[in-house]
Amino acid sequence: MRGVLSTNDGETGVLWALAGYGILMRSEWDVHEHMRAGRLVLVLADWALPVADIFAVYPERANLSAKVSAFIEFLTKWFGKEAAWAEARR
Repeated sequence: MRGVLSTNDGETGVLWALAGYGILMRSEWDVHEHMRAGRLVLVLADWALPVADIFAVYPERANLSAKVSAFIEFLTKWFGKEAAWAEARR
């Protein structure tokens, strides 16, 4: 099915959904605040795209800077199995 509105900008799609123009397909981590506040709700819960893994690729761990190490820790907490944003679905 093809809708009347189409965009390649995710933020525009979110704004349209918030304005009531239809549904959109976005990652939960991208709209979790709107879901938590009740501005967006999950529809088609039984349908999902395949899970996409995220990898942090870096040179030897021995030479890892504190900034890179902190960033990898942040990614692990944000996108890990117990993701920080996942509470929006509860």
